[in-house]
Amino acid sequence: MLESIGLFSGGKDSYTACKVANVKEVTYCNTGVGLNFDYVLKICKREDWKLNVVYPKDGQTYEDFVKKYGFPHYGVHSYVMHYLKQNPLRQWLKKQKREIMFVSGRRKKESKRRMRMKSNKEYYKEGKMFFYCPIINWTTKEVYDYIKDNKLELSPIYETMHMSGDCFCGAFAQKGESQLLYTFHKDLALKIQELESKYGGHWGNGTSITGSSKQQKLTELICMDCIPHYNGKG
Repeated sequence: MLESIGLFSGGKDSYTACKVANVKEVTYCNTGVGLNFDYVLKICKREDWKLNVVYPKDGQTYEDFVKKYGFPHYGVHSYVMHYLKQNPLRQWLKKQKREIMFVSGRRKKESKRRMRMKSNKEYYKEGKMFFYCPIINWTTKEVYDYIKDNKLELSPIYETMHMSGDCFCGAFAQKGESQLLYTFHKDLALKIQELESKYGGHWGNGTSITGSSKQQKLTELICMDCIPHYNGKG
């Protein structure tokens, strides 16, 4: 019999899917370039979920990827995800002495890219991995309505970066995100800036972290909606 284990990224979709599927255990992929691990620990404790944490293996960390291939951009997102999430998850699964079905927060309407994916099904299989997507047909509004109705707490990273914060590989980062990262989460920004200095290239698809560090005014960095959240700390 397949055991259901949630793929909890700390994002609104994965949290909702885990709740809808009534999971008792979750797995979190710690990419090394995330910001929401403390939040994940907090929610797992609150929900009484058993938490499994998987990490990229030696030689396949985010820095290893940047060193070998450069910073990930649009066309190589799937490759960096193999490094940081899929390979670690597969290795973890091999060690389990049980049949597992992963509960995913995948939604068709999450993005245009997601709409085109052939695996947009409630149940699907990739190799030896089985997946269940209980909210595959939900709209973003339905997700937020569920969160509100069930009084779920979102990751605080949504307030600063407008995303869950589990992975900042930069593959889909748009212009402005590097400035937000440098303003609100300077430790991670400096870590990425060091990689730009060591290996060349730039993070994201807009201004580099190095470029963002040279900006002076907060109003030049972020949208007006974000300014009330700024506390003046790096």
